[in-house]
Amino acid sequence: MAVRNAGCRTMTQPTDKPVAAPAFRGDPSELPADPNLAYGMPYRHYKGGAYTAVGIGRFEADLAPVVVYRAMRDPSLLWVRRADVFSEPVATPQGEVPRFAPDWPAALACLDFLPRQAVLDVLALHDTPYRRYHDRRHILEMFEAAHARGVALDRAQALAVLCHDAVYVAGCEHNEAASAAMVETVAPGEARAVLARAAQIVLDTREHRSSGADADTVLDLDLLRLAAPPDVFDRHSQDVFAENRALLAARTGLQGEALLAEFTRRRAAFLSHLAQRPQLFLSAAFADCEAPARANIARSVAAAEAAGD
Repeated sequence: MAVRNAGCRTMTQPTDKPVAAPAFRGDPSELPADPNLAYGMPYRHYKGGAYTAVGIGRFEADLAPVVVYRAMRDPSLLWVRRADVFSEPVATPQGEVPRFAPDWPAALACLDFLPRQAVLDVLALHDTPYRRYHDRRHILEMFEAAHARGVALDRAQALAVLCHDAVYVAGCEHNEAASAAMVETVAPGEARAVLARAAQIVLDTREHRSSGADADTVLDLDLLRLAAPPDVFDRHSQDVFAENRALLAARTGLQGEALLAEFTRRRAAFLSHLAQRPQLFLSAAFADCEAPARANIARSVAAAEAAGD
C-alpha cells in the first residue's frame, strides 16, 4: 500500500518476489500443439462471441507464442492473444470453461469422413476478398439448411456441397469444371464411385440441371437463397453486384448508377429465365421454398422493369 506524508511518498516493499515471466527462445516446441488452432477453425468465446482462428504467431518483443484470430462480425479486424491465455480456463458461475472453445458446426458432421483440416482448407478458398456471394457463408448455409431440415447428405452430396464453388472467378465458364476436378484432391482415399458422383453433381450446378435424384438435393440447397426473406434476398443481390462489379464495368464501360442499372437489368433477365422452369426446387424437402423464391423473382423483375421505364 502507498503512504503519503508531508508531500513525500514511500511504498512498502512486497514480501514476495515477483514471478518471472517465462523466457521464450523461439524453439518450435514452445508453440501450442493443439490441432484445432488451424486457419479457419471456428471458436466460441465463453461470453458468446464467434471467432475464427487465423493461425499461430509469435510476439516480436519476447517471442511469446500468440493466437491470431478474427471476429465473425468484423472479419477485417485481426486480434492477437497470447496462446496460453487463449486456451486457459476461466472461472464462471457455472464453473470453469475454456476462454475460447472450438465450435465445429454440428451441420458439418456429414463431412466427418474427411480430416477437419481438409474441410477448413476448402472453406478457406472461399475467403478471398472479391467473393461477396460465393463465399464461406454460402457453403455453411447449405450445410445448415440440410441439417435444420433433417436432410441427411451422403458422402457424394456432402463433397459436392463443400466443393461446388471451390474455384470461382466472376464471368469464368470453367468454374464448375475446375471445382469438380478438386473433389478427388480433397478426398483422395474415397471410393471412385463416390468421387465420380460428387464431381458430376458439381458439374450439374452450372446449369442447375439435375443428373439424378441425389443431385436434386444439392441443387435445391444451392438455390435456397432465392427463397430468403425479401430484405435478405436484396442483400444477396447487392453481394452479387459487388462480386461482379469490376468485370461488368470493364465489359460495358459503365460506372455509378448506370452500372447498377445494367446489373439490375441483367440479373432480372437471368432470374426471369430461371422462373420459366416448371419447378425451381426439385426435391420434396424444399417444396415450401418454391413460392417465396418466385415472389422474390417477380419483385426483382418488376423493379427492373419500373427502373427501365
